[in-house]
Amino acid sequence: MQFRRASSTPVVINIAPLVDVVFLLVIFFAVSTTFLESAGLELTLPTSSSSAASSPREITVAVSKDGLLHLEGQQMSEDSLATELTDRLAATDEKLVLLRADEETPHGTVVRIMDLAREAGATGLTIAARRDAE
Repeated sequence: MQFRRASSTPVVINIAPLVDVVFLLVIFFAVSTTFLESAGLELTLPTSSSSAASSPREITVAVSKDGLLHLEGQQMSEDSLATELTDRLAATDEKLVLLRADEETPHGTVVRIMDLAREAGATGLTIAARRDAE
């Protein structure tokens, strides 16, 4: 009876593809990270237990507790806001609006701005909030 000799070649796991995949993931997350830009308006945002990151392509509307409106940092009236929102939303593919209202802003004002955004052609509306300190 003849027996085969065991192979003396050691088994090696090549980790080069694993390193490549991890490196690509690091690059992906570094490139896709967004940073929040805030207008110069001082707002006290309401708190929320959950929050989502905003898209850099959103059009930001800020409302102070005094009812002052700011579109991307520029102060304007409700009429000019409606016109400007319509123009900006028509010029972009993603029709998203981010509403940053102070927590002391009257509810009626916030609802009016939400209606303006919807009438201007916004398909998505996000209301900004700060995360609860747990």
